[in-house]
This record gives sequence, C-alpha cells and structure tokens, in this order.
Amino acid sequence: MDNLKIVEKLNQILRHEWTGVAQYAQAGFLVTGLWREVFSGMFFDSAKESFGHARLVGDKIVALGGVPTVERAPIRQSHQLAEMLQHALEFESKAVQLYTEALGLCEDDRALTVFLEDILKQEQDGVDQISKLLRQQESQSAVGGSAASQAG
Repeated sequence: MDNLKIVEKLNQILRHEWTGVAQYAQAGFLVTGLWREVFSGMFFDSAKESFGHARLVGDKIVALGGVPTVERAPIRQSHQLAEMLQHALEFESKAVQLYTEALGLCEDDRALTVFLEDILKQEQDGVDQISKLLRQQESQSAVGGSAASQAG
C-alpha cells in the first residue's frame, strides 16, 4: 500500500467531512417552518456525524505519518428545505464515492479496509435516508400538483 496516496485520499475525505460539519450546521440554523424541529435536529446530528468521521480520519492520517488538513470546500446553503435535502444527498453521495475510492487504495491492509467500510456504511445509510425523504417530498408535490389541477 502506498501511504502517500492513501494519506492524500484521506485528506480529501477529511476536507469533505469538515465541509459537512459546516454545511449541516448551517442548514440546522436556517431551516424554518412547520418541520423545523425535526429537520434542524437531523441536520445538527449529521454535523456531529461528520465531525466524528473527521476525527476518525484525522487520527488515521496521523497514524499513517501524515498531517490532517484544516481546509474545507465551500458550503452549499439554502432557505428551502427541499434544496437543503438535495444538498445533503449530494454531500452524502460524494462521501460514498470518496470512501469507495479510498478502499481501492488499501490493497491488503485489512484493518484500514474495515475502518473505511464502517464509515462507508454510515455514509450509504445517509444516502438511503435522504433519498427516502426526497421521494416523500416529490410525491407530496405530485399529489399537490394533481389536486390543484383537478380543482381548476
């Protein structure tokens, strides 16, 4: 296994996780309306999860002889819940991609493989949960749209 390549990939992941901390916290602050209590809590829980992943990945980078990044990418923000959820889905999908790419660099390091697979599973669960929320949002829009067209 090439430690330099895996450390570079882990730092790319860490940068993504730092972005998640900020992006999810911002969504938790900005969400308003009838569902604020539910979604604000969900977004803050996601920020905590991203921080937990950042902590694990940062520790692993140091264990491999690297220096963890403190950089993050720009955050995406909105005042619309559906758009916040879409941003979250894109974020989680990108995390799945990054962890999968890192797994491809592990070769025969079983412990690192398990480490990454454990986090990957959590990221995929995030994709699944947000996809279900967005599907519900889309079906409500479709029902509302067809009800409005029937009323007209």
